[in-house]
Amino acid sequence: MSASLNTWLRWLHAAATFVYITALCLAVALLVIALIPGSTVSQELPAAALTGLDRLGGVTAGVVVDPAGWAPFQIHDPSLIQQLLQVLTEVPGLVLIAEIGRRMAKLVRVAQDTDPFTTQTARALATLGKLTAWVGLGTWILSQVAQGVLSAMMLTSSFTYKPQDTPLGWLAVGLIFAAFGRILDRGVAMRAELDTVI
Repeated sequence: MSASLNTWLRWLHAAATFVYITALCLAVALLVIALIPGSTVSQELPAAALTGLDRLGGVTAGVVVDPAGWAPFQIHDPSLIQQLLQVLTEVPGLVLIAEIGRRMAKLVRVAQDTDPFTTQTARALATLGKLTAWVGLGTWILSQVAQGVLSAMMLTSSFTYKPQDTPLGWLAVGLIFAAFGRILDRGVAMRAELDTVI
C-alpha cells in the first residue's frame, strides 16, 4: 500500500474514532445534564401557536416574527416527563452517530490491516447503510413525537404540530453507504471472475 493511501486511512480511522467518542460523550453528557434537578428544558415552539408576537419591542418598524417560524423557550423546574422528552429529542440521534462512527472506524482499520476488497466489507457497508437509513428514520420520528408532546405541554392552546426538519440527511447518508457497499461487492465479483480467467 502506498504511503499516501496509508496516511489517508490513518486519518480516516482517527476521524471516525473521534466522531464515535465525541458523539457518545455528548449523549452521556446530555443525559446526565437533563436529569440534574433544577436543569431547564429547552424547546422551540411554533410562532403560529403564540400570541402577542405582533407587539414585540426592540425591532424597527415593519419587522415582525415569522408566523411560520419557531421561537426557543425554556421550562424552569421541569417535570421528570419533560426532562425525558428533552432527552428523546437529542440523545438517540447522537447514539446512532456514535455507532456509525464506531463501525466506520472498524471498517477503516480492516482496510489498513488486510485486503479491503472482500464480500465481508461490502456486506458491512450495506448493513451500515440500512442501519443509517432505517434507524435514522426511527430516531427522527422519535424526536419529532417527543418534540410534539413537549410543545403541547408548553402551550395553552391546541395546535397542529408540524416537523421542523426532515429525515432526508439520514436517508441520503444511508443510501451512500449502501451504494458504496454494492459497488465494492461488484468489484469483488469482477476480481473473482478475472482470477478464474487468469
